[in-house]
Amino acid sequence: MRFRTKIAIFMVALLLSIAGFNLIASSGVVDILKVGKLANYKIIANVVADTD
Repeated sequence: MRFRTKIAIFMVALLLSIAGFNLIASSGVVDILKVGKLANYKIIANVVADTD
């Protein structure tokens, strides 16, 4: 297999994995990250329990 073919296969796999991750990661993940940032990166579970 030529080097160009290997690079092309790698690039296609990279694009598919990025697209797959974007489909899996929902808006809930973004909310959890925002809560963690607001809590100065403390344990997120404790912060969520306190806000409810």
